[in-house]
Amino acid sequence: MNILFVLILSVIGCNTPIQAQNKILFVTSNQDFYGNTKISTANHFEEIVVPYDVFVKDGYQVDFISPKGGAIPIGYINSSDSLQKKFLYDAWFMGKLEHTKKPNEIDANHYVAIFYSGGGAAMFGVAEDPMIQRIARTIYNRNGVVSTICHGTAGIAFLKDNKGKSLYAGRKITGYPDKFENTEMEYYKAFPFSINQAIKKNEGNFVYSEEAGDGFHIVDGRFVTGQDPSSALKVANEVVKILKTNFKTVNVAKTDSEQVKETLLDYIEGTANGQPTRLRKAFHPDFNLYTVAKDSLWIRSGEEYISNVKVGEKVNRIGKIISIDIEKDAAIAKAEIVIPNVRTFTDYFLLLKYQGSWKIVHKSYSWTDFPK
Repeated sequence: MNILFVLILSVIGCNTPIQAQNKILFVTSNQDFYGNTKISTANHFEEIVVPYDVFVKDGYQVDFISPKGGAIPIGYINSSDSLQKKFLYDAWFMGKLEHTKKPNEIDANHYVAIFYSGGGAAMFGVAEDPMIQRIARTIYNRNGVVSTICHGTAGIAFLKDNKGKSLYAGRKITGYPDKFENTEMEYYKAFPFSINQAIKKNEGNFVYSEEAGDGFHIVDGRFVTGQDPSSALKVANEVVKILKTNFKTVNVAKTDSEQVKETLLDYIEGTANGQPTRLRKAFHPDFNLYTVAKDSLWIRSGEEYISNVKVGEKVNRIGKIISIDIEKDAAIAKAEIVIPNVRTFTDYFLLLKYQGSWKIVHKSYSWTDFPK
């Protein structure tokens, strides 16, 4: 089931309807090897997480697609980098990479930008996908942004307009140039094309910096492209700058996902911080909790649970939301609650939306004690 993110937008200078969503689409690849070789390849983790972090902090919702959908290979990971480490251990985020959408599951009218991430895998399966091309063309034609980084630029190699002409004819485009490839190596010989030559053949003006790792990027109209991983932050900020010029947000309504998160946080933080009123806000009046103790079913009412939370009495509980799955007016969620040096609880919630708000109607849970 898909989580629906809806944000009401008003757009300046284009025909995008006020109901258009404030969303950005990331394009990734399913390729595990360089062509038919046994040399492993992957999507570049840094080139995903750096722009993703910028976009979500600026209020954009991000979806991921790949030609086949499902799990994608990730690599080029630096676990010593604080941002990469943060996302590497973020179950919610990693779940998105495990369950990328197929192109036919995407309504391009719901997106204001498309971003092609890099890594060697980006050379395979993306550029020739007609549905991904159609999505990019639709987004661009609706005043949106087309953005790429490094080998991700391969994804727009054959991008055409509705009349079959190059969508970026005459525009400056950058990506990872042949200059910095080991062109005699087997991995490069497996590439289906040269990025430099493909962009030029499609009437683009391919440009690059003679210095690798200097953050080189190009903004030409609504095309924003970066040469290598060092440009990831700059590319993302330029995309946001254009979107804030082209799209003006009005009447912002919280998405169902945001509302469910708020309800879960009312439960998690209300318990930890001694806020019974906040807890009552999260629960349906007939809410019950269920667990198994000594092979017997133990049931408590929400009121019983709330009565044990004293106003202002904080407890040492560290909670985080693991997953949320929403379909219309029903949702299931999973959370982890850690009481340091004591035990870890795993909570499963059933939530329903009625009278305009989401309430927890059921919770079942289990726990594991820390070794003494």
